[in-house]
Amino acid sequence: MSGKRDWTPWMKKRRAPVLCALGAVLLCCLQGGACLSDEVPFFTEEPMSVVQKLGGSVNLRCSARPTSANISWRLNGMELLDGYLGVVLGPNSLYIPTLSNLTVGRYQCVASTNAGSLASVSANVTAASE
Repeated sequence: MSGKRDWTPWMKKRRAPVLCALGAVLLCCLQGGACLSDEVPFFTEEPMSVVQKLGGSVNLRCSARPTSANISWRLNGMELLDGYLGVVLGPNSLYIPTLSNLTVGRYQCVASTNAGSLASVSANVTAASE
C-alpha cells in the first residue's frame, strides 16, 4: 500500500510534462500536414476540348499537385456545382451524361490551396453538327 502512495504522487508530477510533450508533438504533426496545402497548385492534367453530338456523353479530366488541392469547375466563367444541369463532378473529372444546348460551352477547372488558386486552360465542349 505504501508503495502505491509513493507511486501515485510521482505519476501525477510526471503527467503534466508528458502531456505537454505529447501536445507539442501533435502540434508539430498538424503544422507539417498543413504545410502541404500551403503549396502553390500546378496542373498535372488539364481538360481538353471535345466535339460531341447532342445526347452523347462527355468526360473532362483535371488533376493538380499537391494532391490536397481542391478542384472545382467553371462553365462559361460561372462556378459549377455537382448535379447542376445533370453534370457529375468527380475527384479529378467532370462528366456530362447527356450533352444538351445548356451544357455546351467553355469549361475550366480551378485548383485551390491556402497559397492560392489557378485556373486551367479552357476546354470547349461543342455540339457536333448533325
